Amino acid sequence: MKKLYKILIGMLVVALVFASCTPAEVEEVVEEAAEVVEEAVEEVVEEVVEEEPLTVALVPAGRIGMEGFMYLAGQGYKKAVDEFGFEERILESEEPEEWERNVRTAAQEGYSLIVGVGGTMSDAVANVAPEFPDIHFALVDSYPGGDNVVGLISQEQEGSFLAGALAAAMTTDTTLENMNEEKIIGFVGGMDVPSVNRFISGYKQGAAYMSPGVSVVVSYIGSFRDPAKAKELALAMFQNQDIDIVMTVSGSSGDVGVFEAVEETGAYGIGADINWDSTVPGHILTSVLKYTDNAVYDVIAREFAGEFEAGEIRYGVTSGVMDITDMSEMGDAIPQEIRDKLAAIKEKISSGEIVVERPE
Repeated sequence: MKKLYKILIGMLVVALVFASCTPAEVEEVVEEAAEVVEEAVEEVVEEVVEEEPLTVALVPAGRIGMEGFMYLAGQGYKKAVDEFGFEERILESEEPEEWERNVRTAAQEGYSLIVGVGGTMSDAVANVAPEFPDIHFALVDSYPGGDNVVGLISQEQEGSFLAGALAAAMTTDTTLENMNEEKIIGFVGGMDVPSVNRFISGYKQGAAYMSPGVSVVVSYIGSFRDPAKAKELALAMFQNQDIDIVMTVSGSSGDVGVFEAVEETGAYGIGADINWDSTVPGHILTSVLKYTDNAVYDVIAREFAGEFEAGEIRYGVTSGVMDITDMSEMGDAIPQEIRDKLAAIKEKISSGEIVVERPE
């Protein structure tokens, strides 16, 4: 209000000088008054256009308290809350019919950025984002398109390339217990969705790179929350198909089912998303680490830096989002020669000498 008074006073001064001054004096006083008015107007405009503080909501297709990439996404979000000082808002649900409603609720509440977690939320974001063009949306594992949407796409195929190379190298290593001489490895996936298929593609490419004669058998559960079915499929591979190593990308509960089959049969598994190596000590060769927390934190940091850009951001081995464990739980059971080959492969992926094809 004080600035508005300045403007009015300045205008009043201009009016008065016209009545009492010579033309030259009028011109001088008008210029001085105009400067006062201009400064006051600029101050008022700056106050009016001052932006509201940025806010960010997290909307996962599940619970962030569960193990796996949902948990990591929550950790990345909470790190951003602490660093950037915005109020935490998490709308989580395991029920597909609630996902779009949660995204819409966050949009209606006016959040600056809404981060969805899980490729299965692609339709929810695709349906809501066009209705709120002034809000930014980010989606982990998928990009449904849109001028205000960014997809956070981990290059799972780069991490699983390393896992496939390891599995191919070890599948005929009969120094390990319960290994056979057949060159067959397995993969159990939760659902036939892009993120899982990127894991599968890299797994196959890595196996072929390390040992061209190795074949890969793939089964889908049809869900990311069915440990019984996951165990059933893994048991079938171990007991009926001469498979001694199975990689699982089945959701945290599904992965547990596969590892139960590993423990019961004495066969071998490979985990994903987080470090599962100690789940069945000596029988989980490695885990493909997918640091979703880094991707979620990164997109929030971009929002606060004013660097949001629609499209895809791809995170792979070079960015540190994809990797495998150090295989310390396996110890000497994995020969140093194979460890050295994996380290060399990782370096070649980072340098671009090895290009792991991404399925479209």
